[in-house]
Amino acid sequence: MFYYLCAFFTLISSAVSFGFSIEAYLKSKSQKDMTFTNAKYAMSRSFSLFFVAIGLFIFISDSYLIALSIIMIGVQLFDGIIGIKINAFKTIGPILTAIGNIILLILFLIK
Repeated sequence: MFYYLCAFFTLISSAVSFGFSIEAYLKSKSQKDMTFTNAKYAMSRSFSLFFVAIGLFIFISDSYLIALSIIMIGVQLFDGIIGIKINAFKTIGPILTAIGNIILLILFLIK
């Protein structure tokens, strides 16, 4: 049960990250400068993480879940740090998501 809870939370985390990268891509699309290029890089990486997170439900593997959960915890923590200069929502949201993923991962590990 904890496997699927942690996998679902990791999938949601990667989907939110992918969503924000799509937003950045769409907002920067008209600029055609490095901002647009950077947004495309961010979107390609976020899509890859989202796609791999879907695999957690196809290839049931503890080590796969642990690795991807740690990666998404890192992504969310860094997003929260970056968000400090933007607003409280972009700081608190990712940090709470990372903490939630940490809790679920710990529960999965001690099951």
